[in-house]
Amino acid sequence: MLFTEAVEGIEELDDGLVVFIESDKWEDEKAILERICAPFQRGPMTIEEIQDQNWNAEWEKTIKPVNVGGFWIRPTWNHDPTPEGHIEIIVDPKMSFGTGYHESTRLMLGALKNVLKEGDRVLDAGTGTGVLAFAALKLGAARADAFDYDPICKENSLENAALNDLSDRYSVQVGTEEVVVGQDYDVVMANINREALRSMLPALKDLLATNGKIGLAGLLTSDRDVMLGVISDLGMSVVSESNEGEWWSVWAGKGSE
Repeated sequence: MLFTEAVEGIEELDDGLVVFIESDKWEDEKAILERICAPFQRGPMTIEEIQDQNWNAEWEKTIKPVNVGGFWIRPTWNHDPTPEGHIEIIVDPKMSFGTGYHESTRLMLGALKNVLKEGDRVLDAGTGTGVLAFAALKLGAARADAFDYDPICKENSLENAALNDLSDRYSVQVGTEEVVVGQDYDVVMANINREALRSMLPALKDLLATNGKIGLAGLLTSDRDVMLGVISDLGMSVVSESNEGEWWSVWAGKGSE
């Protein structure tokens, strides 16, 4: 109801809404918003004028290097030295997911060294920035294919692949698991959400090599029983589990090893 042509965005808080409108349009919109809100309003409407500034620069200040799983993930504008013994990954996230800040990404990165073997062929399902694929390649994977339904992620991950000198071993397509049907992978990584993973898992299993393994993340600890049931129903075996806070991740093997 609040989204008029002048409204540029709405932020939903626990106790109210923040509505963003260009300041020169506010006087025309004020009466409209007051009328719309009146039946629901439980408190006063307050107005704040936000001073213009370089929002991209402000956002960049919040993105700091992340140290996780032996990887040092940094944006191009940060030049802090990579800690000794760590693998550097350069990621400019833009509008894609995967900087190492989120627990689900951290869980995948932390387990990767124990799963991946030299020369493995890898699939990154829902690649986002490409950070998981790049981590696998820097650990010795021969090649990483990827897909994401969002064209922005394809563009961003290709830029990040170039930043890490991995363009010759990384490929990405726009779409779902259907774009890689018929391929064969030693390791599949999927950091998405429960419902997407539950529907995709049968197809992702079919993409695994005989002794292949798949890592699932983007899951809450409350999703554990459901996903373990799906894994069991597909005849797969759990290799390892991990959690950080309320987030949970699992690796499963194609067979009953």
